[in-house]
Amino acid sequence: MVDFSPEEQAALELLRKNADAVPPDSARNFPEAVESLMRLWEDHHRSGRAWSPDFVEEAARLLRKEGNRHGFTAYFGACRRYSLRRRGDGFVSACYLRSKIQILTDEFVPFADFMHPADSGALEKVDKLYIKDANDIAPIPPEEIPWWVPESHWWWRAPTRLDMSQQEIDEKIHDYSLSDFYDEDEEMPGETSQN
Repeated sequence: MVDFSPEEQAALELLRKNADAVPPDSARNFPEAVESLMRLWEDHHRSGRAWSPDFVEEAARLLRKEGNRHGFTAYFGACRRYSLRRRGDGFVSACYLRSKIQILTDEFVPFADFMHPADSGALEKVDKLYIKDANDIAPIPPEEIPWWVPESHWWWRAPTRLDMSQQEIDEKIHDYSLSDFYDEDEEMPGETSQN
């Protein structure tokens, strides 16, 4: 039997607990497992250590279980919802979730393996939102970007209008409508299709 550290064992136990869970528990429990993996990742990142191959193998095996795949899909759904609100109050939360998703998919399981085949391009669609509205998203001050965010996580730095005043930022963050929760190709409640 492989000897895992207490922190690694705790993270694996959370994944084990969720592996066979069903909705809504699988979605409700998954963020705790992600946070446990992220604490380990930050610790490894800070100290320059690599994951043990045995830990990566076991975490990937557990992440591929149905309950964790469902939890991941719900977790990605939260990232997508915040990304739709990117021009208002959702961008910072979207960046946090997007980075954690990237770490999970870089370190353990490819995005396409988590998602239904029809949804394999969903992450790319989220990224395109940041690019499309880069001039209309309130920038995150560099000192507010967490230390652990890799340079490759470009979405934190996607906003191009760096001269936005605090008043403009506040107006964007505090002024949103129902349309901020829907993608351009989605119908909002109360709308009728024009054929």
